[in-house]
Amino acid sequence: MDLILRALLITSLFSTFVLTGCALYANAQSDTVQINSADLAVKHVYTIPKQTKEHLTRDPQLQQLISIALADSPDMRSAKERVIRARQLAQGADAALWPSAYSSGYLQKQHFSFQGTVPPLFNNLIFTNENAANIALNFNYEIDFWGKNRETLASRLSEAYAAQMDLQETQLVLSAAVATTYFALQNNILQQNLAKENAHLQQQLANIIVDRAKQGIESDIPVKTAIASSNTALLAIETYQREDMQSRHQLAVLLGKNPFNTKIDTAKFTYHKEQLALPAIIPANLLAKRPDVAAACALAAAAAHQINVAKSAFYPNVNLQGLLSANSLYFSKFFNLSFQTEGIKAAVDLPVFDAGARRANLGVKYAEYQLAVNQYNKSILNALQQVTDQLSTLQTLRKQILAQTEVLSTTAANYKLFYSRYKQGIIDYVQLIAVKQLLLQQKATLYSLQTQQKQTFVALLAALGSEIDI
Repeated sequence: MDLILRALLITSLFSTFVLTGCALYANAQSDTVQINSADLAVKHVYTIPKQTKEHLTRDPQLQQLISIALADSPDMRSAKERVIRARQLAQGADAALWPSAYSSGYLQKQHFSFQGTVPPLFNNLIFTNENAANIALNFNYEIDFWGKNRETLASRLSEAYAAQMDLQETQLVLSAAVATTYFALQNNILQQNLAKENAHLQQQLANIIVDRAKQGIESDIPVKTAIASSNTALLAIETYQREDMQSRHQLAVLLGKNPFNTKIDTAKFTYHKEQLALPAIIPANLLAKRPDVAAACALAAAAAHQINVAKSAFYPNVNLQGLLSANSLYFSKFFNLSFQTEGIKAAVDLPVFDAGARRANLGVKYAEYQLAVNQYNKSILNALQQVTDQLSTLQTLRKQILAQTEVLSTTAANYKLFYSRYKQGIIDYVQLIAVKQLLLQQKATLYSLQTQQKQTFVALLAALGSEIDI
């Protein structure tokens, strides 16, 4: 009966240890799976959301695409996993500040042979089988006199913050990339429609010149020129169609989708000048909130803590260790207190000679800190350059758009005059076509400038570390 109770007790202890281990890693899981053929075969269609009052000056389709990209892009998933990894490393560093304990043990059936070494009480027997058992509970605590573990934790926490800032930077870059590509797609659609209208006019002009050549009014040179211009106009359509498809493919990849099975509807190109307005004064300290700048600052702080960790290696390391165990060659007496042992000891580790390894490690940490500081300085200068570049580009584009708007207005007024004269029979249709083509060119130039201004504004928001809300 006692043997059964002991077996049940040992089984219960073993089950408790196993279940405890399962509970410790139960929260660790992976949400990222590899893309397979079934995932690639799924079709995705993104239509334009219904307009609301909030969307009077914002593009709802753009905001929808940005939301999808932030949720499904592999870049975002990777950035999130880096944050999780950094937090787990910080948690591991925090665990070093606390005592640790672990249990070990074994059950063994021992056969003592005649030729082997036989312990007392059994040395009178020729062959003996006995059961041996051991269960031990070990304690360990490192006394952090010199702050090594605390500095390691501080370094890991800084790295975790840097990973969080890297996540925000990835969000910012991805949102800006989606917006820039989306505006390029809208412009391609506009340019494609204008190119089709120009090709139609060019074909009409070629037909007129060919008819005149048949009547002997025109020579072969204008005919060949007109036909070549018509073909060039058709090639322009193909160019914009190719750019249109490439923009859609790029958008699909940014969203984390298969470009072959993704259909994206775009809203009509709109231009709201008030959306692109900036405050008169932009303080320089605003750049300190940029995610990449904040991440570089945190990494420099982490490197500084690592210097202190390296310095602590020059001092003795003190550990307290404890042991509580039961060890018996007689399994039937395993739970007898007389077979239990316990003890506690302090271990001191003081390296006397290491051929300069610790000093070299400290030098490495100093160099890594200098690299981190230089990277922080570089990120500040890059941020200033990006902001000033985009501000200068915006100023230039505003002037160009204002001038191009005046040119387009003048060309449109001239076209109305020419059209009136054509209706009165003062000029022929060829002259009207020439003015109409000039009008289309001026429209194309204005739309391109407006698109560049919107893309530059997005780049400025990203340079300032602001949310892409346009």
